[in-house]
Amino acid sequence: MRAMIKRSLRDSGCPLNIVDDLMENCHERSWPPGLNSLETRQNNRRQYENYVCKRIPGKQAVVVLACENPHINEDMMAEPGLVMIFAHGVE
Repeated sequence: MRAMIKRSLRDSGCPLNIVDDLMENCHERSWPPGLNSLETRQNNRRQYENYVCKRIPGKQAVVVLACENPHINEDMMAEPGLVMIFAHGVE
């Protein structure tokens, strides 16, 4: 799955110099404090509505870039951004 998402990021025009960093940030162990556990994600659920994100074409994932989200608190964002992979789809 990660390899397909990485390929999709490249194919969609994502700058190559940040693709590896984004992929490093796709696992919760690399997520910022406001997202790195189920409990904190549940507590911060309302903040999700404020993310500017893009669906990765054909995948159950979105990319949330820091440069498009300066309004998000630091504890909810990582540089250069996050890739969020969903087990049950993206709406």
